This record gives sequence, structure tokens and C-alpha cells, in this order.
Amino acid sequence: MECNQLSFMENWLREHKIKITPQRMELIRILKELGNTHPSFNGIYQAIKATHPNVSRSTVYENLKLLVELGVIQSFHYKGEIRYEMDLEPHVNLAEPDGIITDIKNPEILKHLEEIQCILKEEEGLNPRTLLVIVD
Repeated sequence: MECNQLSFMENWLREHKIKITPQRMELIRILKELGNTHPSFNGIYQAIKATHPNVSRSTVYENLKLLVELGVIQSFHYKGEIRYEMDLEPHVNLAEPDGIITDIKNPEILKHLEEIQCILKEEEGLNPRTLLVIVD
């Protein structure tokens, strides 16, 4: 993660009165670094453990949970694992047979995602903050 992106996240945490800890900043750095891979909890935990060997699983889990609640990242379940990503824009996650998940941001597909969000709001009374589509 570039220095200015880390500074942005640090300022964002301060504005939301979230304590800035080395583990939290390392977690954000790792999420940014692994972002397009849609890492699992275990993948994130192993990556942060490499630089912070004393960090506990519960610390990583609670920080991921906090970042999801704050809307900094989103999580989704895929094949028995929780996956995380920082891309909050509507898009399709294409799951390949080998388990790799790729973001699809085709403008025509995005147009249809917007239509789906409108239908959910108008006809189902739902107001989704994000829309995540997984194609397996």
C-alpha cells in the first residue's frame, strides 16, 4: 500500500474515533495488498502473522468484523470460507474452478446490477448498500 493510502486510512480511523494500532494498520495494508485475491480469513491471518507473530486469531477476526461494520471492506461466504474485499462498488465476483475469484466490471453487466438494485428497492422494499454476485 502506498504511503498516502495508509495515511488516508489512518486519518479515516481517527475521524471515526477508532484506535490506531500497529496490528490494525498492518491488517489494512495486507487487505489492500491482497485485495484482488479476495483472501479468506486464514489467508489474512497467515499474512499478518508473518509480520506480527504474536497476533491472535480473535484480534484479526474482531478487526475484520469492525472493518466490515464500518463499511471499509465487505465479506462474503464462498465454499465454507469467509472471503474479504475492499472493493465496495457493485460488481460480479467470478469464481473459477481453481478457486480464484476475479472481479468483473463490464459496463453492461454493471447496468444490469443497477437495475437489480432498483427492483429490490421498489418491488421488494429492500435497500441494499452493496450488491455482491458470485458466479461459480
